[in-house]
Amino acid sequence: MLRVGCAGFPVARERYWRELSFVEADTGGRMPRERTLAQWREGAPEGAEFAVQASRLITHGPEDRGFPAAGRVLSAARRPMCGGFRDSLEVHEAWGATLAAVRALRASWMVLETPASFRPGPDRLRDMYRSLRAVARPVGVEFVWQPRGEWPADLARRVCAELGLVRAVDPLREPPPERGRLYFRVGAGRIAPLSVEELSTIRRAAAGRPAVVALSHRAAFSDARNLSRAERGS
Repeated sequence: MLRVGCAGFPVARERYWRELSFVEADTGGRMPRERTLAQWREGAPEGAEFAVQASRLITHGPEDRGFPAAGRVLSAARRPMCGGFRDSLEVHEAWGATLAAVRALRASWMVLETPASFRPGPDRLRDMYRSLRAVARPVGVEFVWQPRGEWPADLARRVCAELGLVRAVDPLREPPPERGRLYFRVGAGRIAPLSVEELSTIRRAAAGRPAVVALSHRAAFSDARNLSRAERGS
């Protein structure tokens, strides 16, 4: 079964939920207030599923593309303590805010995206393993990881296996993992709508396995609606 949605709400929430049953909440750049998260949850129909983007203060430093707005308001002394899964107050606070959002939305997924600068190395792996093993994971929540840097496929698979992570992929660019649940993230940096063939490729990549897909490009909502309708009609 392929469950389809967008990264964030590209249209009014009421209209969104009429067509789709999954959303990857746009929480990575700035964490919404607790009241806002509660409104999102309360406004969702029965059976709707949420993913939460982990605060990018956990993964991104001030030199990284995508360093969140929440980090830019920190003092000059605190900004270098963000990102890289550092053992710092800033990262610990970001973990706390992320897990609070997971609980508020009763999310099924928590998505970590590491920047291109986060490449494999002993210090990076040490900090990533320490941080993820220290987190109290909510029951029933899958932790998802999408590395933007260059990671050998075998190493990425080993990290996911040892840390209990689902590897997020764009099935238009790389094959999905051979085992386990699937999490697709499609459209980052894209302007044009997805073609009929590309929509079919996403469906084939799931191959009948439990999967979710979050679209994030300009035409995300219309493409997600078309993909969801095709899936329901199959």
